Amino acid sequence: MTGRRAHPIHKRAYYEAVDLPPALARDYFRRLGSVSLVLDVGCGTGGLAEAAPPGTRVIGLDHDGGALELASRHGFVLSWDASAGRRLPFPRRRFDAVVARDVLEHLDQPWDTVHEMHAVLRPGGLALASVPVARPQVVWNDYTHRRGFTRAAIRLLFLDAGFDVVRVDRMGPLPLLARLGLIRAVPWLLRLPVLNQCWATSWEILARKP
Repeated sequence: MTGRRAHPIHKRAYYEAVDLPPALARDYFRRLGSVSLVLDVGCGTGGLAEAAPPGTRVIGLDHDGGALELASRHGFVLSWDASAGRRLPFPRRRFDAVVARDVLEHLDQPWDTVHEMHAVLRPGGLALASVPVARPQVVWNDYTHRRGFTRAAIRLLFLDAGFDVVRVDRMGPLPLLARLGLIRAVPWLLRLPVLNQCWATSWEILARKP
């Protein structure tokens, strides 16, 4: 728990629009495999922790006190502002996995956060991050964004932080696939040019600390 008194979420409409869908959260855990301790950087209202399988503990970080108040219903959370350039408040080599969904595009210096993600992962640990594709209608539809990413840019960002990149996939809200439990098919379908142009909104990178 945060230990602070409840107060209104600062950007309620914003968080309602960007909440992590439960089906996608479950798919994240499928990709991460068997993990016991996960750090959720930019946890929002706690969708990842809510979907955690038995035996997996998720610690959430966010800068918005109201979002943390909601996220604390699902697990332990702490206030942390990535834009301030501070170290992550955990011992080095502590976590099995780190997730940073829709975080890096908000930062002036995202490489600092990716280096910190690397530092708190144990050797062999996984990082899973998503960022918007570098298309104006995707990047600038969110008033909090600072940048978009090409596939090459997000890959190089993680390589320069010391990661081995496992894969970089296109993702997007293809109609009905989440409801049908077919999220794992999305990256393959978005390789088709027509679907890619209409529905691809983010890159998802999976990287491993050597």
